Amino acid sequence: MAGETSHWRLDMETFHGFRDERPKEEKWELIDGRPVMMPPPSLMHQRICRNLEGMLNARLQAAKPEWAADREIGLLIPQDQTFNPEPDVTVIDAEIGLHQIYAERFYFVAEVLSGSDKPWVLKAKLEYYQKHEPCFGVLFVRQDQIVADLYLRERSWAKAELTIPNARLNLPEIGDLGPLSDLYRFTPLALRP
Repeated sequence: MAGETSHWRLDMETFHGFRDERPKEEKWELIDGRPVMMPPPSLMHQRICRNLEGMLNARLQAAKPEWAADREIGLLIPQDQTFNPEPDVTVIDAEIGLHQIYAERFYFVAEVLSGSDKPWVLKAKLEYYQKHEPCFGVLFVRQDQIVADLYLRERSWAKAELTIPNARLNLPEIGDLGPLSDLYRFTPLALRP
């Protein structure tokens, strides 16, 4: 079984049982009640995620030390049993439990897009992130060109498409992370001096 299994609708317990039986190298997310297998990340994807995580944590140290950015952590909101996504980078509370597996509260999420991302999955994830009140922003980053879409609660979730490498990643609650081009450091798209 590969990719989307759209004919299935699972509750959280059934999904976790299904996922736990799959080979460990498979990464599954529950999106609107449907299990979706995520492709293995490319090196480009991993570099962009690492860059963004570093930019966020550097800024959070000064502006909001009670928050931290982490990669590939699961989100599980108890009131919503149809979603169990793992955004590429998520800002959550810095203080975590000793055996905590999922974050129930998140403030900012970023997804690094690939060509295999299905539009319905991205739309469903965006709606899920937007409906959780602590979340103030969502960033979708392309990995084939220097482009990102930024959605902010303070702008009524209107999409701001960033296409200029020196466009500033300025986030409410946190501040200026730096230019969009910094997400692409150490990749083939990195700007050359």
